[in-house]
Amino acid sequence: MHRPSRAHSGSPPGAKVDARSERWREHRKKVRAEIVDAAFRAIDKLGPELSLREIAEEAGTAKPKIYRHFTDKSDLFQAIGERLRDMLWAAIFPAIDITADPAREVIRRSVEKYVDLVDQHPNVCRFLIQGRFAEQSESTMRALNEGRDITLAMAAMFNEELREMELDGAAIELAAFTTFGSAAAATEWWLGPSTDSPRRMPPKEFMVHMTTIMLSSIYGTCELLGIKIDPDVPLHDGVRRREPVL
Repeated sequence: MHRPSRAHSGSPPGAKVDARSERWREHRKKVRAEIVDAAFRAIDKLGPELSLREIAEEAGTAKPKIYRHFTDKSDLFQAIGERLRDMLWAAIFPAIDITADPAREVIRRSVEKYVDLVDQHPNVCRFLIQGRFAEQSESTMRALNEGRDITLAMAAMFNEELREMELDGAAIELAAFTTFGSAAAATEWWLGPSTDSPRRMPPKEFMVHMTTIMLSSIYGTCELLGIKIDPDVPLHDGVRRREPVL
């Protein structure tokens, strides 16, 4: 799926770009990315209870420098959520073809990539789901919205593939939000309450259960919309309107 590029704000078309300003902007962008990388490493190693000082130490800098590149803790928190979202985008979308793959396979591969990422970065996922900074409520919602972006994008892809059926967009969006909420709650359960908690079940078994949960949400929504989906054939061919019962 092609994600539209974000327009660069700044000088109007045709205006001369200040080379020093552009270099400084790129430098700040690079340093900001390096701090997010360091935060990822620190959370992976130390767990979700870490402090901003420990993130600064991992980055090889001081706390004031972090605040020169992030407006507050919440800004850094959201950037960590965006990084995990981008990693998941990069893993999922090369692995699926919504025009040719059966619905079951699209969901299975997506869940597989998600579970792999959670298994590789369990503390980062705990950090995002549980919200450990003081600005917990606002930060958690902002970071989790990054994950919802993927779920909503998947729903939009399904809706676009079946656009001639003129499905209820609100129902599709509701199903996407419900699916995301279920995935977040299931992930927190699977990881356990602390960094030394064992996984509640092996990753492959968790993936099977998650795939079933996701498919059930799709089937239930289709039932409400009056359509029937065959999960084992390409989506465009596997969905049809239910015949009314006479």
